[in-house]
Amino acid sequence: MAYKLADIADKPVRNVIGLISGTSMDGMDAAMVRIEGRGLGLKVKVLAYDTYEYPEEIAEAIAAVAVPDRGTTGDICRLNFWLGRLFAEAAKAIAEKAGVPMEQVDLIGSHGQTICHLPPRKGGPPLPPSLSREPSTLQIGEAEVIAELTGVTTISDFRKRDMAAGGQGAPLVPYVDYLLFHHPERNRILINIGGISNVTFLAKDASPESTLAYDAGPGNMLIDTMVRIMTMNKQRYDKDGLIARSGQVDAFLMEQLMEHPFLALEPPKSTGREEFGEKFTEQLFYKGVSRGVKPSDLIATATTFTARALAQSLQRFVLSRQTVDEIIVSGGGALNQFLMEKLSAEMGNMELRLSEEYGIPVKGKEAIAFAILANETICLAPSNLPSATGASGPRILGKISPA
Repeated sequence: MAYKLADIADKPVRNVIGLISGTSMDGMDAAMVRIEGRGLGLKVKVLAYDTYEYPEEIAEAIAAVAVPDRGTTGDICRLNFWLGRLFAEAAKAIAEKAGVPMEQVDLIGSHGQTICHLPPRKGGPPLPPSLSREPSTLQIGEAEVIAELTGVTTISDFRKRDMAAGGQGAPLVPYVDYLLFHHPERNRILINIGGISNVTFLAKDASPESTLAYDAGPGNMLIDTMVRIMTMNKQRYDKDGLIARSGQVDAFLMEQLMEHPFLALEPPKSTGREEFGEKFTEQLFYKGVSRGVKPSDLIATATTFTARALAQSLQRFVLSRQTVDEIIVSGGGALNQFLMEKLSAEMGNMELRLSEEYGIPVKGKEAIAFAILANETICLAPSNLPSATGASGPRILGKISPA
């Protein structure tokens, strides 16, 4: 089988599928990408991308096991294989949409579904005991099932090697940001607002090793979860930010939110549902209700907190030190017009540009990124950025499940 893996790496052009379900846990993003070369010589053509929503029972099952100490090992075990089948179906669907027969797909890169992420912490205020434990991370959506059902070599578990090397295991997309967006004459900020907000700063003279990147705080996660709570799961997100726009920010809750210990940490840092998921949102919701805060005001407060936490991190870690020529935004949060307006206002009305202007679809970026990371792995190239994750050095990421 080794020679077949080498054959994939030796091809001048590869058809690669990228798959990911983010911290919002609402579905699978898939992208079909045609890739030539690797590293700084990389050339990418996006053939198709789409999002495939989870069936309601799957979304509920994931939410159950993603809450610490709630799901059983049996639940996680079964869901791992169940999601593997769904990811395989998504891979077949995106290949069909792109008009590429599965036998012509060379590689699949699947991030899977994170259900627990407990990165190391260095500095900042003390964390609750539940978050001060052995650094570890767990993504499910079994890659062996994907490889078996698609007949395509699949690479998965990208976070774990970086974490084993002392890193956060995230963010991983900044390596791809560097390959796709670094510019010899322009300083750029890349913002991805998925379930979590991620930042990459690319100085015009920066090397990959000196790229600054980190998780800034919640993205869509807090807003989406709040919407599901207040609508009793009848609505999954605030379309176009219309609910938030109809509400008012609660100053008392906002002050408390901005004191969250994660915001005080220096990069490298990463976060997830363990800090900004259901438990955090439920506490915020009931605290607001007990004070008579209207549901629409809670959504407005959550949205403004998301924007303010992101903007203040940018001011602290980037804008206070460097001039910036462009700010490029991707992720589902970029489609929330109210959130984008708030973010721009928090940053002094700076112009925010969408990644689509640069050939990368707003909602397809992360799936595209994991196609590219899989391409690097099959070529035996390191693809973490220690400057972003805190790992002790560059590492080849992922586990290979041969076709």
